[in-house]
Amino acid sequence: MTYFWQKLVQSVFVQQALEEYCLEIGALSDMGRQRDSNQDQVGYSKSADNNTVLAIVADGMGGHQGGEVASRLAVELILQYYGNGEQHVLSAKELKRYFNRVNSAIYNQAQGSAALQGMGTTLVSLAIAQGAACYAFVGDSRLYLVRAGECRQLSKDHTVVAEMLKQGLITAEAAASHPDKNVITRAIGTYPNVDVDSSNKPLPIKIGDCFLLCSDGLHDLVNSTEMQQAVVEHTAQQACELLIQLANSRGGHDNISAMVIKVLQQTAANKTPITRV
Repeated sequence: MTYFWQKLVQSVFVQQALEEYCLEIGALSDMGRQRDSNQDQVGYSKSADNNTVLAIVADGMGGHQGGEVASRLAVELILQYYGNGEQHVLSAKELKRYFNRVNSAIYNQAQGSAALQGMGTTLVSLAIAQGAACYAFVGDSRLYLVRAGECRQLSKDHTVVAEMLKQGLITAEAAASHPDKNVITRAIGTYPNVDVDSSNKPLPIKIGDCFLLCSDGLHDLVNSTEMQQAVVEHTAQQACELLIQLANSRGGHDNISAMVIKVLQQTAANKTPITRV
């Protein structure tokens, strides 16, 4: 890890909170080329002043019905919890609390239906407010940050292969093509309790920052250089469309979801009302 990224991820430097900024958001989910249903779900809530957002990507599992139910519930419930809050300023601690509430809700619903037994979902969420970002994640849906010409994965994969890589049992090159690279070790809803990972401290944002949340259907087929180019050179929505088209052109073996959040300089023209999808 470079010195720059050590300072960024650990947040050991002091930076004045960014004030004059706005957020441009794009979101898209696609069935892909080899599936007959879409078990991915994306959603976000953006404030009226256009500088606060809660973004979520979920990738369901447990059969067509179970996977779709789990991912949809995860996104809907988190947006509901957030909307019912007295203030829309989230911390990583609060995101983890949301994740644990969603885990219990999905697990309990699965126990009451034979058709939904074993359902679960990956989950990654990003919150930006008051010039800083925080995030939480479970599974292998990812969060990236593009800044100053570098694209870095902020989340960690909860997979068998990622653990092997961490222990030095496999090389990065071998991990990329390992047949079990998508076998996850944690998911929301499969057990009564779940260990949620999150950012340690608020991450100060900068004008020009681009965040990308995506499911494994995207990051399996599109590399970080291509991600960086797409989000920097296009609008947020165009970047989502381009990245999904690229993944589909390479086989589209899974459902594909992408959300892009770009931090722009605030102007009177780019203030928009609250948005939910």
